[in-house]
Amino acid sequence: MTDLTSPQTVLPSAEVRLSLLKVLWRSRLGDLREQSLIRQGKGWFHISGMGHESIAAIALHLKADDYAFPYYRDRAFCLQRGIADYEVALAFYAKRASSSGGRQLTGHFSDRALNIWSHPSPVGAHLLPACGAAWGMQLDGKKNVVYASLGEASARQGDFFEAVCFAKERKLPIVFVVEDNRIAISTSTQRTNPLALGVLDKSEWIRVDGSSVQSVYEAGAEAVGRARAGEGPAFIWCDVERFSNHSSADDQRMYRAADELEAMHERDPIAVYQKQLIDDGVLTEEAASELEKTIREEIRQAYQKASEQEDPRASECNYELVGPELDVPAPTVELPDSCRMLDAVNRVLHSAMDKLPNVVFFGEDIADPKGGVFNLTKGLSTKDPARAVNSPLAESTIMGVSVGLASYGKRPCFEIQFVDFIYPGWNQLVSNMATLRWRSFGAWKCPLVIYAPCGGYLPGGALWHSQSGEGSFAHIPGIRVVVPSTPEDVAGYFWTALHGEDPTIILLPKHLMWAEQKVQGAVKALPLGEARVVHEGNLLTLVTWGNCVELVEETLEGLDTPLDIELIDLRSISPWDRETLSRSVRKTGRLLVVQEDNISASVGQMIVSELCGDASVLGALKSPPVIVSKADVHVGFNPIYEYAALPDRERIASAIERLLSTALSTSLEAGAATSATTVAASAEPDTISMSTTSSNSASASKTITVPILGEGIRVARVVSVLKQPGDTIQADDALCEVETDKAVFPIESDVDGVLTEWKVAEDDEVSVGQDLVVVQLKAGSVAAPVDTGSAPAEAYDHMKKAAGLSMEAIKQLEGIVPATIDMTCRWEAVRDARLRSKEAGGPTLSTATMTAWAVVQAMRKHERFASFIRGGELMHDPARFDLGVAVALPGDVLETAVVKEANMLGWADFPEVFNESLRQTRHGEIVSKNRVSLTISSMGAYSVRSAIPVVVPPSVATLFIGAPYQLPDPKSKDGGTMEVVSLVLTFDHRWVNGVGAAAFLSDVRKGIERFKEA
Repeated sequence: MTDLTSPQTVLPSAEVRLSLLKVLWRSRLGDLREQSLIRQGKGWFHISGMGHESIAAIALHLKADDYAFPYYRDRAFCLQRGIADYEVALAFYAKRASSSGGRQLTGHFSDRALNIWSHPSPVGAHLLPACGAAWGMQLDGKKNVVYASLGEASARQGDFFEAVCFAKERKLPIVFVVEDNRIAISTSTQRTNPLALGVLDKSEWIRVDGSSVQSVYEAGAEAVGRARAGEGPAFIWCDVERFSNHSSADDQRMYRAADELEAMHERDPIAVYQKQLIDDGVLTEEAASELEKTIREEIRQAYQKASEQEDPRASECNYELVGPELDVPAPTVELPDSCRMLDAVNRVLHSAMDKLPNVVFFGEDIADPKGGVFNLTKGLSTKDPARAVNSPLAESTIMGVSVGLASYGKRPCFEIQFVDFIYPGWNQLVSNMATLRWRSFGAWKCPLVIYAPCGGYLPGGALWHSQSGEGSFAHIPGIRVVVPSTPEDVAGYFWTALHGEDPTIILLPKHLMWAEQKVQGAVKALPLGEARVVHEGNLLTLVTWGNCVELVEETLEGLDTPLDIELIDLRSISPWDRETLSRSVRKTGRLLVVQEDNISASVGQMIVSELCGDASVLGALKSPPVIVSKADVHVGFNPIYEYAALPDRERIASAIERLLSTALSTSLEAGAATSATTVAASAEPDTISMSTTSSNSASASKTITVPILGEGIRVARVVSVLKQPGDTIQADDALCEVETDKAVFPIESDVDGVLTEWKVAEDDEVSVGQDLVVVQLKAGSVAAPVDTGSAPAEAYDHMKKAAGLSMEAIKQLEGIVPATIDMTCRWEAVRDARLRSKEAGGPTLSTATMTAWAVVQAMRKHERFASFIRGGELMHDPARFDLGVAVALPGDVLETAVVKEANMLGWADFPEVFNESLRQTRHGEIVSKNRVSLTISSMGAYSVRSAIPVVVPPSVATLFIGAPYQLPDPKSKDGGTMEVVSLVLTFDHRWVNGVGAAAFLSDVRKGIERFKEA
C-alpha cells in the first residue's frame, strides 16, 4: 500500500490553491446553511459532506470529458467539478429547476453537462454503471477516466466487488475512491471494512490522510495518471472524518463519545489547509476571515434566491418516465418464409452490429464458438470481438454495466442467460435502469436492451429454468417489457428497442424458440403498446402472450366445433394495448386471459382490473372475466410438477366452455364479489407426456421414441444408425446418433431385446416424441410402464359440473338489471363483541356470524330482500326466508352455504346454526339453495376492502362486506381514526328500487354499528 500521509509536492500555483480553499469553504458553509434552514423548517432533509471536503482536490485532475460518479458526501468534489452553489440550493429545496426536478434527495448530485452522473440512494449501486462508462471510453479509444467514490461501509456491498473485478478484468480507466470515516450511521466499521479484513490487496491501494488536502491532491494525481495511461483501475483509500450527524434525521451524540467528537475537529481539512496557506504566505489571517465572511453571504443569497423559485408541478409527475416514440428506420432484416424465433433474433442482432456502430453485446457464453446457450449471438464475436463479449457469471455486473454504457452513449444489448437468474441484478434494474431518466428529469437517458429466454413447457427445467416473470417487470415504472411469440415480432421488437431511448426487456419464450413457424410478413419496426389480433371473433375475447399463444391455438384447433373467438396476442406487456382489448371485449362481452405467470399481482389480473374499471367495458360484460393461470406455486423438476402447475389445453377448453356454454361459474352463483374467476393450474392434467418411450406391459414389443432434446429444441437429424434389424441389444446400448443445433448425442435403449424395425433412416429429420425403433423384448422381460402422472378424467368432469348453471338460470340472468350502492360502516361494536366473547372463555364469536345476524334483522323489515325469484316472478313466504353465504372450496370453487329459515332463529341458536351450515358446505354436505333470498360474500380474509358482487337468481341481491380498515374519525378532535368496513350491495333493479335498497343497507349498517349480543 502506498501511504501518502505526508505531503510530497505542492499544488501547482498559489492561485489554484486559493481557488480550492474557496471551494472547500463553499462546501462547508453550504452544509451549515442547510442545517440552519432545516432547523427553521425550510427544508425536508439534509445530508452533509463536512469532513470530506479534501476530496475536491482530486477533481483538479479531471478533464471536461471525464466522467464522475460521486457519492452523497462529495459536495466539495462536485463544486470543484463545476456545480454552482445556487444549483445545490435548488436541489435542497427540491425545486423544479433543480437537476432532478425536485425528485431526488439532497446530496444526490447530477449534472449532464459536467458528466456528473445522477446518484442513486442504494449505496454502491453507482459503481457498476461507472464501469460501464469507463468501458465505453475504452471502446472509443479515448484517454478519459471515470471517478467513482463511496463510503467505506458501501465497500461491503456486492456491487463494489463486482465493479472492482470487472474493472481489473478489462483494465478500465477508472479511479475508485473509498472515503473512510469509520462509521456507518451508528455502526463502527474500523474492523469490518474489507481493507481491515484483508479482503482487498493493500498493495493496490493508495492510502491517504484526508485531513491533508495536499496529500489527497497527490494521491489523485497518481491514481488518475495511472488510469489515464491505460494501466487499468486505480484505488484510493482516504481516511476522513464525519463532522456532522449522518443526516438531519440523526443525532450522533447518542452513539459517539463526546471526547471523540471533540478530538476529530483537530483533523478538519479546511482548517489544516487554510493554516498551511497562511504559513506559506498565500493568505493572511485577515484575508481568510474576510473570505469566509464573503462566501457565507454569497451562500445565504444563493439559498434565498433558490427558495423563491418554482416548485415541481403535480401535472408533471409522469414527465420523463419514458421518452416519446421515435421514428425508427425500416429494418434491414429479411426472414425466410418460415424460420425459428432464435434465427430471427440472430439475424436482427447481426443487422444491428452492421448498421448500428454503438451497439455492444454482452452476456454469459455469448461469444463464439458457443454463441449463447440458444445460439442467439452466434457469429457476432467472430465479426467483431470488441463488441460481442462474454460476461462473467454475474448478473448484477451485466445489468449495472449496461446502465453505464447506455448513459455514456452506447447501446447495450445484453443477455441474461435465463430470466430466472436476473434477480441478482434486480437492484440495478429497479434502482438505476428504471429510474435514471425520471430521477434526472430527462437529463440522463438509458437506451438499452436486456433480453432473456423465459418460461416453461420444457420438462426438467425445475424452479430456476421455468419462470416467465413478466409480471415482476411490468410492475416497475420506467421499464418497457415485451414478450413476442413469432419470428417477425421478435425481430421487429429488437429493432425498435435498439433504436429507442429507454430500457426495454425482451422476454423470449423458450418453448417457441426452436419451433419452425410460418413468417406472416416482412419485419417491421413494431411500436410498443400494440397487441396483435391473431384472428377476429364475436363470441369471446381470448388474450394471451408468449408460450401460451401456441397452447391456445392448439386448444382452439382441437375443439369439436370451431368457435368464433377473437384471439389477441398481447405481446407488449408494458405499455399494453388497452384500446384493442377494450374494443374487443365491448364487442364480445366475454373475456378470457391465459397466462403462464403466477396469478397473484399478475399481468392477467392487471388486464381484468383495468378493463373492468372502464364503465363501457363493465357494462358490456355478459359474464365475469376468467383467468387461466399458473397458481402461486413453483415449478418442480419432475415433469409431473411442471404440467400440474402450468396452464394446459384442458383448462383452457374448460374455461371457454364455462364462458360460452354456461355463462357463469359457481362462484357467481354463490354471490362471489370477485371481478374475475381464476382457473389456476393446480390440479393435474388428464395426461402428462413425460416419457421418452411408449410401452405396453401386455405386449412383447416396445417402440422407442425421440427423447426430450433439452432447452426447447424440437427437432434433430439422424446422423448415424448404430444398430440394424435383427441385432440383439441391451439396456443402455446406443441405437443411433442425432444432431441438434447445439450438440450430437446418442439415443439409447432402456430395454433388452432384438431390434425388429427402424421407423426412420439416416439423414431423416425427427422430432421429440417421434417413433424411432421397435424392439422385440427379451423372453421374460417386460418393460415397466411409465408413470405418466395421469389424473382421472372425473376430476375435470367435476370441475365442469361445478361451473354449470341450469338453462333456466341462464335465461333468468339475461333479464337481470343490476344496480349497486355502497356505504361505509363503523366496525367497533362487532370488533368489541368478538373480543368480549374471546375473553369470556367460551366459543369466540366470529365477525361473519355477527354481521350475518345484522343482515337477517334487516331482511325481517324489508320484504323485497326476503323474497326470491322463481319462474320470472318474485316469491315471498311471510313465514320463512333463507340466507346464503358464499364459501370458498378447494379448486377455486365457490359454493353457497344456506342458513335455512333464518328468520325463525333467535340469537341463542343463530351462531350454532350459522356455523354448522358453513361446516356442511365446506365438507360437501350441500343443501338446496333454491330459496336463498340474499347472499353475503366477503374476501376480508384477503384484505379486500371493497368489491362489486354479482347478483344471481334466485337471489334478488348480493351483499359484499369488506375487510376492516382505518379512516380519519370526523368526531375526533385530535386526529384519531375509526375502524370501518365497506358494505357493497348489488340488487336486481327489476324488483328493488334504489330507495328501497338504500333503506335496507342503512338498516344493515345500523345493525352492525349497534351490535349487542341478544
